[in-house]
Amino acid sequence: MLLPTSPAFLALQASRRGRAGGLCFAGRRIAYGELSAAVDELAAWLVRRGLGTGQPIGVQAANEPAVVAMLFAVWGIGAVAVPIAVRSTAEETAHLLEHARARALLCDRGREAVARDAAAAAGVPAFVTAPDLPLAPRLLRRGRRPAPRAPRPPAADGLAVIAYTSGTTGAPKGVMLTHANLLWAMLACAQARGDRAETVGACLSPLSHVPVLVSHLLCRLLAGATAVLVEKFDVGATLDAVERFGVTDLTLIGGMVFDMLALGQIPAAVRRTVEKVSVGGAPTPMEAKRALARLFEGAELIEAYGQTESTDGVTMARGTSVFDREGTVGRVNPHVVVAVRRPDGALAAPGEEGEIVVGGPTVMAGYHRDRAATGDAVRDGWLHTGDLGRQDADGYLFLTGRVKDIIITGGENVSPAEVEAVLRAHPGVADVAVIGTPHPKWGEQVTAVVVRQPGARVDGAALGAFAGARLAGFKRPRRVEFVDALPRNAANKVQAHLLRERFGG
Repeated sequence: MLLPTSPAFLALQASRRGRAGGLCFAGRRIAYGELSAAVDELAAWLVRRGLGTGQPIGVQAANEPAVVAMLFAVWGIGAVAVPIAVRSTAEETAHLLEHARARALLCDRGREAVARDAAAAAGVPAFVTAPDLPLAPRLLRRGRRPAPRAPRPPAADGLAVIAYTSGTTGAPKGVMLTHANLLWAMLACAQARGDRAETVGACLSPLSHVPVLVSHLLCRLLAGATAVLVEKFDVGATLDAVERFGVTDLTLIGGMVFDMLALGQIPAAVRRTVEKVSVGGAPTPMEAKRALARLFEGAELIEAYGQTESTDGVTMARGTSVFDREGTVGRVNPHVVVAVRRPDGALAAPGEEGEIVVGGPTVMAGYHRDRAATGDAVRDGWLHTGDLGRQDADGYLFLTGRVKDIIITGGENVSPAEVEAVLRAHPGVADVAVIGTPHPKWGEQVTAVVVRQPGARVDGAALGAFAGARLAGFKRPRRVEFVDALPRNAANKVQAHLLRERFGG
């Protein structure tokens, strides 16, 4: 089967829908034809600087049209994109460039100082490449096209991305994804969600994260739809973009949900235009999902589950299933295969907990320069996610914890996610993470690290009693620590290893 690559489908949309769809940003629309011309211009510029096939190139830019042009230009010359979060320090950026063995770093004007310091430390050139997209229509009117992008176009099985994972348990790993991985993930997400040419989706989270890149941007472009770029999430700016561009699909990750709920109400024009509201990135409490459904009355609520190593989407829960099957992350997406396995590798029975494994064409090619980690994660074609879960008789998947996060206390296994879900239901708890800390008798003890709600005076004894009334005794937190905020990475995931370092003594 001949699979198109990302540059190929962008060119196809430009030929079919040149004056339609594309991107919206800061009050203006950029149609497919204009975007494609800008990509060609930048690709030719990169080739003239000696960059080309197979070379990793760092991309560090905010959510604006420039970053989209950078990514597609890198792919267009057959190179490999290495997306880097804009919040990364120069030291962090240099480390990723060195590990990826990048040949250059592309950045926007807002990150020039950090990028130049990082690139110098890594020994590569840094280029400030924010293409002037309004130039593209003039090039088209003159009938000129830039020089060819690359001597040979990228193949579907060629490497497209080295994506560095969140690193919640230690140093980030470079996930290698091919063009075929990206395409199958786009198809899986777009089909499961029902994307169409009329869809207008908002990109509120950084495109440096593969799940965001795939589900918020590439899926839209594959469908011939429109992607609205918001440089930095802000409730007011988001609602303004929804009204201005007629956003139909909104995705809120982590704390965005609670920022939106804090409004209490939204303009009627927003309720009229938004058709779907998706949540993901971290577990969203059921009460928050119910409140979100009330806030966006009439919109369909969606909850998704995936990993960078699976090129984003694995399952999706839509509509009533989010509420009728409390805790589910939905059914398996098209083109993806999921199984739940016991510790001995045998298939778990319906309703039985085990490790979630993923198969199919979205599974990563491996970890960059780390054969041992690759061999541990991908065995016999199955990606071992490290997530614990169960699947019911109707195929709905439920997450129950992490394999490596399991706390073994007095010989009993405790899932932190289960304890966290109970504690989040306490009115005095704003945020919580549960970890295992050393105990001389039990080996480990269940320890809750809690952020209180503003003004709340709840103490550890009260939380222990609250959890003890709802959980088996061995699952009740024996130690409760209070903090102002939990350490989270750029993907909004709690950095449990930092909590273990702080409270493990």
